[in-house]
Amino acid sequence: MKVLFLQDVRPTARAGDIKEVKNGFARNYLIPQKLAVLATSHEIARAEKLRKEAEARQKAEAAEWRQIVEELKSDPIKLIVRTGPTGRLYGSVTAAMIATEIQTAAGREVDRRSIRIPAPIRTLGKYPIPVQFADEVETTLDILVEPDEDSVARIEQARQARAEEAAADPTFEEALEQESEDEAEEAKPEEAAESAEAETEEETAQ
Repeated sequence: MKVLFLQDVRPTARAGDIKEVKNGFARNYLIPQKLAVLATSHEIARAEKLRKEAEARQKAEAAEWRQIVEELKSDPIKLIVRTGPTGRLYGSVTAAMIATEIQTAAGREVDRRSIRIPAPIRTLGKYPIPVQFADEVETTLDILVEPDEDSVARIEQARQARAEEAAADPTFEEALEQESEDEAEEAKPEEAAESAEAETEEETAQ
């Protein structure tokens, strides 16, 4: 079904666009919500005016987002997550999670579909994430994935346990030194026996 979009429906279309969409999408959502109308000759005549208005809004929107993006890039976007004792996340960071944090920092709605995660994020750290805020306004934001308080405690406990285990286990050099000491201790009775035997033989010879 061909429809004329009356409002922006990102990322599908902008106001003034004429596009072919699925019948169900048009009848059940776009038309009832007054987001679009059937692309009749009369409605198509309105398209040019709507398109010009949409272009003006796009330019204003892009200018606003450029200013917001400059502010967002000054510091990483922090994402607090729950992890296991090794710092590995339970699951992975999603675009929706990042969108929520960016939205909080920007004070404006951010579409999760505009966020592209290059590879699954399953560990703590800083990650560069491309985000498209508006037409011709795309940037890469640093997302800093940090553990929550409970996770910090779990990671520290695991670290201490590893340190204690390492302290309890001898190093390779220490093991060699201990082995040499044990061999020396085992050799002492044999040396004493040999010495006693030698003294006995000397007395007998006299």
